[in-house]
Amino acid sequence: QLPATRVSYAGRNALAPWRWRAERRIERLRKAELSVLVVDRSGKPVPGATVRVKMLRHAFGFGSAINAHFMHSGPATPDRERYKSTFLRLFNKAVLDNALKWPHWERQREWALTTIDWLREHEVAVRGHNLVWPSWRHLPGELRRYEKDPGALGKQFLAHIREEAKFFAGKLAEWDVVNEHYSSRDLIDVLGAESMVEWFQAARESDPSALLYINDFGILSGSGQDTAHQDHYEETIRRLASKGAQLDGIGMQGHFDWRLTPPAKLLEILDRFAKLGKRLQVTEMDIDVSDESLQADYLRDCMIALFSHPAIDGIVLWGFWEGLSKHQKAALFRRDWTLKPSGKVWLDLVFKRWWTDLEGRTNRDGRFLTRGFLGDYEITATAKGGAKSQRVSLGRAGTQATVVLQE
Repeated sequence: QLPATRVSYAGRNALAPWRWRAERRIERLRKAELSVLVVDRSGKPVPGATVRVKMLRHAFGFGSAINAHFMHSGPATPDRERYKSTFLRLFNKAVLDNALKWPHWERQREWALTTIDWLREHEVAVRGHNLVWPSWRHLPGELRRYEKDPGALGKQFLAHIREEAKFFAGKLAEWDVVNEHYSSRDLIDVLGAESMVEWFQAARESDPSALLYINDFGILSGSGQDTAHQDHYEETIRRLASKGAQLDGIGMQGHFDWRLTPPAKLLEILDRFAKLGKRLQVTEMDIDVSDESLQADYLRDCMIALFSHPAIDGIVLWGFWEGLSKHQKAALFRRDWTLKPSGKVWLDLVFKRWWTDLEGRTNRDGRFLTRGFLGDYEITATAKGGAKSQRVSLGRAGTQATVVLQE
């Protein structure tokens, strides 16, 4: 009988100005022109052919953390099979929550290797998280013996980065090279801030194909009011760039509690960091509030704001099932796998509102023109009882496809 929560956020209203501006940007930035020409085997256009344009996968990264220990340790269980199938149904990008962190990597590599192979087999892009988390409590305990010897300690760090990054060279889309350096700075105090430049250089030399990120919390969350953290993050990124660090992207974790950041403020912060000229990604998003209606509304509005921003190329949740999520209230699915309101929001946005699946007919020139969300498609043309399908990718510049009917 307690009164309903009064926690909310500015811009929740359906008529909020930020919302329609974001929707217009999404239409402009996340979709492109698709032209399908249908011809017969002699190359003659086929007017009146039916064309089905069916989206298969987003170009934008919609991802989640995945637990490698649960995936591959012990006997198979119904929950594990449900976990795997649900992940593949909902996400095209993954990050291993713990298995690639230095201590876990030293203790048990098999779970990480098996999980990454499984993800790659299913064409899921994988983020590496992380190479350096510069706090003693997040590092192997034996490194403490080098605490008074910065030269030897620095060599240990570079050797680890080279070993792990080289091991996965060509297999990971990205690496978080440095994680949470604002609050976890024990090693930076010992080795100096310039050591981060060497860490990025070592990662680039060891895996030239992976995009290299810096990653931190507190930039988007907390009502967007942690200006000291934001200022420090910007200063660090500018300093790394000026020193020649091989930095490609800026990770913003997005762990939200009841101090929900208004969407307009989110966009303001993103604009600030986009000026640094790096790609942006929300790397660990969850909304840890108990009011499920509020949670669903904020997930919807947060995703709309993020998807509308030109510098953002991925949204990665920090888990999706209560059975494994660190913040259980933030999960999309309850422990019994029933879908929460926030889960319905994810499905609605990613696979309905931002999904292209339509049908039409070619004009007298044998062409069918439409706009679709960027990603991979199956195009099927049908005429006079014959049908032909082919796969194409729709990029920002648009795509022209030709389907040759064989009848």
